[in-house]
Amino acid sequence: MDYCHCGDANGAYDRFLMQFKDLYDKAFPIVSRGSKDKLRFKQPWMTRGLLKSSRKKANLYLKYVKKTTSANKRKFTKYRNKFRAIRLAAERNYYEYEFSKNCHNLKRTWNLIRSIIKLGERDNKITSLKINGSKNETPVDMANEFNRYFADIAHSLAEKMPNSPHSFTQYLSSPSFNSFGLIPTTSEEIINLSRSLRLTHSSGVDGIDPAIANPHIAVIAPQLAEIINCSLNYGIVPQAIKIAKVVPIFKKGESDNPANYRPISILPFFSKFYEKVMYDRLGKFIDKSHILFHSQHGFQSGRSPLMPLTSMHDKITQAFENNEYSIGIFFDLAKAFDTVNHNILLNKLANYGIRGTQLDWFRSYFENRYQCVSCNGTLSDLRLVKHGVPQGSNLGPLLFLLFINDLPNSSSILTFILFADDTNAFYSHTSYLTLTKIVNAELQLVAEWFAANKLSLNLEKTSFILFKSNKKKSPPSGSIVLSINGLALSQVVSTKFLGVYVDQHLTWTDHIKFISAKIAKNVGILSRASHLLPKCIRSQLYYSLVYPYFTYCNLVWASNYTSRLNKLVLLQKRAVRIIARAPRGSHTGPLFADLQILRFCQINKLQVCDFFYRFDHNLLPNVYRCFFQQGSDIHPYYTRNSRSYRSVQAHSNSRRFSIRFMGPAIWNSLPLNIKQAPNLHIFKKMLRSYLINEK
Repeated sequence: MDYCHCGDANGAYDRFLMQFKDLYDKAFPIVSRGSKDKLRFKQPWMTRGLLKSSRKKANLYLKYVKKTTSANKRKFTKYRNKFRAIRLAAERNYYEYEFSKNCHNLKRTWNLIRSIIKLGERDNKITSLKINGSKNETPVDMANEFNRYFADIAHSLAEKMPNSPHSFTQYLSSPSFNSFGLIPTTSEEIINLSRSLRLTHSSGVDGIDPAIANPHIAVIAPQLAEIINCSLNYGIVPQAIKIAKVVPIFKKGESDNPANYRPISILPFFSKFYEKVMYDRLGKFIDKSHILFHSQHGFQSGRSPLMPLTSMHDKITQAFENNEYSIGIFFDLAKAFDTVNHNILLNKLANYGIRGTQLDWFRSYFENRYQCVSCNGTLSDLRLVKHGVPQGSNLGPLLFLLFINDLPNSSSILTFILFADDTNAFYSHTSYLTLTKIVNAELQLVAEWFAANKLSLNLEKTSFILFKSNKKKSPPSGSIVLSINGLALSQVVSTKFLGVYVDQHLTWTDHIKFISAKIAKNVGILSRASHLLPKCIRSQLYYSLVYPYFTYCNLVWASNYTSRLNKLVLLQKRAVRIIARAPRGSHTGPLFADLQILRFCQINKLQVCDFFYRFDHNLLPNVYRCFFQQGSDIHPYYTRNSRSYRSVQAHSNSRRFSIRFMGPAIWNSLPLNIKQAPNLHIFKKMLRSYLINEK
């Protein structure tokens, strides 16, 4: 391409896009569907034949009503019963096909369920919006108001931030000696990246449907690789891929208030390839240079919300074991991703070794970004985005991790556990008075970091918990006051952390109560829909609607007293009876085996052993390197149990429920052939089979 030889990355992409769009529009033209002679059925499974039979049934009924003879009754009853059987079969066949086809599409699955239980599909149309105090129903005005609100919120938060006497640079480590280099991409890499894309029919401002365009990437891969290399070589990001289409999604509250909508950004289709190429190279550089904070668990391969919860649980139960109080502060950041200061982030990237043309690329990536809002199919005007990492992007989350990476440098005393913008800090001490004094002093240092980095703390939602064992004496009411910038933080006995309700005694009763209500509702939905679905689809719905609640971070909260978990066990048994269409109160042991479903206690064992396998094969982050000890780590001489893992000492009940105490016994009891499985996938498969078949 001539543009690439001249270093014009913008011109190269614009010409490429123009040629692609011309061919795309010819190959996939938009065709308006005519409504001529087209029947619209009220039920999705209805056919012309069924409709004709339904009318015949109605005529037979009228004939019977007008002339109530035994012959007319017999004729109507026979036809009605036959029609009912055919209609029910058609309905079942329709839903079986649709559920099988959309087994990985949760939105479509829920729409099918709503159709079965007669709830109807949700209407996402925005009818009106309050603009300058009055209600407005004009689509263009509503789209522009949404765009104004979404684009200006970060700017308004930044203006409210007081000037800090501290510079963000004082929290950074010494500049890295390593420098970030870029290798060019190839058409083979582009094709491989296309296979990893999550395909939807949501198109950006370019009007390209990813689900249609992506299967044909191999045809244009060489040209796409060339224009991406042009961008990397000259440090220029094409302007056309820096325009986001934002769709407002209603959350809760008043539907005419823009603050009650969540902005979902859809970027141009080819921007995904630019970002994925850069993400792959930047991610490898970060891993090789060990840049990220060791307890940062967000947006990284091989990490999940289970890990910060496990770390938190281990730290707090250790405090219980030492007869200490422990304070956990749960920070709430106001629009954290949207308020990232670009100049500060670019300086941090330079500090981490991203310099020269590579830094120019990121500078170009942030400059002149625009967004428009789509409201009821109408696009707003473009507005400049001055702050934040791009939403809906591949690079955005990773760049945010680099931005917040030096937060733990603000305090050498507090223990930080991070999951992207979920920022939490912990400290323990035997005296609650000393604990309060130390934590207040450290909180001031943390607040100075936030001010220096121009991030806004939402102090109304920032809270803390005083963790203590049930046997430890509670401090006098009002004796523990934590504050930031003179504003007292609210003390709570329970809070939601990464989707799990954590309480001050680590009993997990609030979380169990919460998910029990969710599971009971979904089991009821499964029951109402079961009469139309075959066993395989009922089982599939169990894994979509019920099973995720049992498994999410089960390792932490389900290691518990049987009495606290009994309600969940009963709900699972009820769900299994519904899947098997077994009578109420029937024995569920054979049903679990027949359906190949893990019992609740086995789910916990599965997660414990999964964690141990990762530890044993060095698949966990370095922060867990010394989490467990073998016999050979404790004494130098060889014994039969040298390779067996040892439990930590535990006197408190909370510590006995931690994985470091109860986990080794579960792992050591596994057959050797399962523990020595060659990879994690085979290990899980063998373990699942072993657990289902165990007596």
